[in-house]
Amino acid sequence: MKAPVANEEQFITDAKGKRTGVLITLDAYERLREAEEELADIQAYDALRDRTHAEIAAGQFETLTTYRASRKRKVK
Repeated sequence: MKAPVANEEQFITDAKGKRTGVLITLDAYERLREAEEELADIQAYDALRDRTHAEIAAGQFETLTTYRASRKRKVK
């Protein structure tokens, strides 16, 4: 992800000069949203990783081949 360039930001200040908000370009906003979605995907993976590895180690999984075969049987 690219870091926002300083000229892409415009700060909103109150009467005392305290920053209360920021305006960014749509491009910068879209990059931030994409980074947020990527982080959510990483967090979801991390949350399930240990459980998934334990299930695989215990033999509690189905191969793609057997899954496809079971789907074909259900369609018929």
